[in-house]
Amino acid sequence: MIRRFVFIGIILSGVCFSAAAQNNVSSPYTRHGYGTITDGGYGQSTQMGGLSAGLRSAYFTNPSNPASYTAIDSLNFRVEVGASCAMESNKDAGGSSRGMTGNFEYLAVQFPIKKWMSTSFGLRPYSRVGYKSTLHVTEGTDLTQDTLRTHYTYEGDGGINQLYFGLGFKPFRNFSVGANLLYHFGSIEHNSAVVFDEGYIYPSTQIQKIKVNDFCVNLGAQGSFKINEEKFVTIGATYQFKSELKTEAEKKLIASDTVVLNYDNKFDTPSSFGIGFVFHFNSRVLAGFDYKRTSWSDIRFFDEKPFDDENKFAWGAQYLPSKSARKYYQRMYYRCGLNVSKSYYKVNKENLNKVAIDAGVGFPLKKGLNPTVINVGLEYGRCGGSDNGLVKEQYLKGTINVTVNERWFAKRKLE
Repeated sequence: MIRRFVFIGIILSGVCFSAAAQNNVSSPYTRHGYGTITDGGYGQSTQMGGLSAGLRSAYFTNPSNPASYTAIDSLNFRVEVGASCAMESNKDAGGSSRGMTGNFEYLAVQFPIKKWMSTSFGLRPYSRVGYKSTLHVTEGTDLTQDTLRTHYTYEGDGGINQLYFGLGFKPFRNFSVGANLLYHFGSIEHNSAVVFDEGYIYPSTQIQKIKVNDFCVNLGAQGSFKINEEKFVTIGATYQFKSELKTEAEKKLIASDTVVLNYDNKFDTPSSFGIGFVFHFNSRVLAGFDYKRTSWSDIRFFDEKPFDDENKFAWGAQYLPSKSARKYYQRMYYRCGLNVSKSYYKVNKENLNKVAIDAGVGFPLKKGLNPTVINVGLEYGRCGGSDNGLVKEQYLKGTINVTVNERWFAKRKLE
């Protein structure tokens, strides 16, 4: 009983922490659109390059495909919480900058309802915005015969969070389906200012504010197919519906006069489709591939359609030497992964190439079928480059998450 109260305390602490957490990021590219869109992957998925469509585990949570919920043991109750810390570097022709950020990554709870039905709910970020930069330019002007010194300042912060509640069903032995109800909420602010050294020219400031509050749905399916006594493959697919966001938004231009334009309910989140597989060579080794297409070209942002569709490819693998070996290192999980994509926004008329490489280790705290595991990971990523005046962005991110598994639903015999 005491362990259960401690367990509930962990959940409540995570909820309080996540409710107060800020989406911290330092990237000039978050000036565009909704900022950096998070992958939505959890501990195991993140350390395997973001695999999700075909990833199915009895020991870890995978909300990216709600069909995976039915993989949980029928006697198990699970909570997961994750956080990260990143060192970020930005470099262009004008110089370079470095910084560190820390973030809450996710909170999830999962448990079975029936042998054929399970549920999960939790909180995670959908997007993050955070940047501040200044550009000084000396250029000719038609107003005077001399050059004019101009100062540009760009600043923004905020993000959109995502609460989810999902159900997974197993209508057949080796086939599962599921659905998540997603609730988006949060706010984003972008500010840009232009100031001139010549006092007779009015400075100007543009402020964009977005406040989001709406629901959407995503679906998932998974099927497992036996190849032989040791090998099988799980194939999965996901689909998220396009959502017309309920928003309060405005653009404000401040110069010699102030102009305010209202853009309430002029925003969408995109539909997406993903498919992938995970091949289980035996109980120790698995490897997989994911493809996901997100239809950004079809969504409105301030009542315009400025974005391009995004295609993302991910590869990942996991090795577990033994679940019950006497030597501790043989009971540890070893993972690696890679994903590549292009940005949904354009900078200087170009979509940016994005690459991330992941590696991680899972440390079980006890032996057994459903141990508590601490997952520690490292990710290196880069975006953009120094060509065409672009910023080369690089980061090294450390992640830690805890998966707590408890057997809550076992019937005890009275003697």
